[in-house]
Amino acid sequence: MNQKVLFDLSYGLYIVTSKEKEKFSGCVVNTVCQATAEEKPKLTVIINKENYTNQIAKKSKKLNISVLSKEADMLLIGKFGFRSGKDFNKLEGTEYIEGKNGVPVITQAVCSYLECDVIDVIDCGSHSIFVLEMQDAEILSEKEPMTYQYYHNVIKGKTPPKASSYMGK
Repeated sequence: MNQKVLFDLSYGLYIVTSKEKEKFSGCVVNTVCQATAEEKPKLTVIINKENYTNQIAKKSKKLNISVLSKEADMLLIGKFGFRSGKDFNKLEGTEYIEGKNGVPVITQAVCSYLECDVIDVIDCGSHSIFVLEMQDAEILSEKEPMTYQYYHNVIKGKTPPKASSYMGK
């Protein structure tokens, strides 16, 4: 089976954030999907179980999603994609606002954001599928969203081992 066919699937690049009491974390994901277009749309996001953000989101039942623009640089992506929020303050030096749900929303190099409640979590082996209900959303700019293909081909970014699309060396 040629798993490289999975690279033909389209993805964006997002920073998801969560906060439970005073504990904050955020991580970069490429697996956000709209599931419905109801009055309060449902979405899914997939996060590695080892990510601190996964643990915080399961407790708080809140997840915010910031849609990265093509202007996002490797410093921002690296801060949220290659470091753990357990021992590093990812908000320091990062532009953000507090969402209506009390969870920080990254606004630096972002097109838009969504504030969501976690309504279900599905075990998917190494990852969890979070089923979300959108509570609020805003467009911050008309900048073009970053795709995962752009991240790889133009920025020359790497796929971290905890990413759902990681296939080893």
